Amino acid sequence: MSIRSDRRALLAAACGAVLAAPSIVTAARAQARRIVVRDLGIGTSFVDAYARPFEAATGIKVVPVTAQHEPAGLIRQMVETRAFTWDMAIVSRATADQLASEGGGHIEPLGIEAAAGFQAMPGMFKAPYYAANDVVATVLAYRTDKVRTPPRSWADFWDVRGRPGARAMRRFPFDTIEQALLADGVEPAKLYPCDFDRAFKSLDRIRRDVAVWWTSGAQSSQLLQSGEVDYCPTWNGRAQVAINGGAPVALMWEQALWQTEGWVILKGTPNAALCREFIAFALDPARQAVFAAATGYGPSLAKAIDLLPEATAKAMPTHPDNSRSAQLIDVAFWAKNRDRAADLFNRWVVG
Repeated sequence: MSIRSDRRALLAAACGAVLAAPSIVTAARAQARRIVVRDLGIGTSFVDAYARPFEAATGIKVVPVTAQHEPAGLIRQMVETRAFTWDMAIVSRATADQLASEGGGHIEPLGIEAAAGFQAMPGMFKAPYYAANDVVATVLAYRTDKVRTPPRSWADFWDVRGRPGARAMRRFPFDTIEQALLADGVEPAKLYPCDFDRAFKSLDRIRRDVAVWWTSGAQSSQLLQSGEVDYCPTWNGRAQVAINGGAPVALMWEQALWQTEGWVILKGTPNAALCREFIAFALDPARQAVFAAATGYGPSLAKAIDLLPEATAKAMPTHPDNSRSAQLIDVAFWAKNRDRAADLFNRWVVG
């Protein structure tokens, strides 16, 4: 199934919404009319959905840049040195929570509580310093030309005897720890706080059968596309890249692990007002629908699903058919345990 269909109609709808969009922050007009935004780097999705319509509506130039997947260190350095390569960024909720909690914090309050999109967003997808743009599901992707019986749980993925085939896993504790615990029989409601000892014992049972430990979403897409592996836990949008490329790949939506990615403003940037105007503008169902159709990631605003073609909507993590057994990642747990978990995992994976 491809999610490329009807993108022109979605783009037209989003651009039409530009004409009715008011200027949220009039004081921003006096500032240098340019912001630099760290985006996800997925094709032209960010420009099509947000940057180009925003520039057309406001005249404010938006410069997109890409960076490492979890750019907390880069953001800290910019804020602490006041050398701002970016003004704002789209990051995972775990990264946002960590940046907000450290010392005096490294990100600004958004200050957009009156914006319609922020008000419409579910509470679990927002915070005073964060507004979710998309919902990402970590799912088990598998090659249908090699896997005859679809897996239905992480325990199935761990069943290397009953389900032979080349496997890949992410070389990072996020998601991987949860997968190990679910495979070992931990109930979803009791995942947190994660039992690291139990997780690594579970991982011990499968490590010899992991052919590739991937380190980027693009790599996981390529592993599936090429057929180098038969099973690969990855983000649903990265698996969708392989599907759109014609690879015989399907997704296991059971026990999907949800996380969000959203907008933050770097603390101290001189362009904070412009960033607030941009975020309020981006929190719009029509614009999120354009982004979702291009990336495969679910919109954080429920009305955006209704604007998608049916086939595209059914490929979204937030579609009702795909969200029944989804587990929302506990970002508060990971904000507190991120560094410890990374150290434990890195020592385990090379041990």
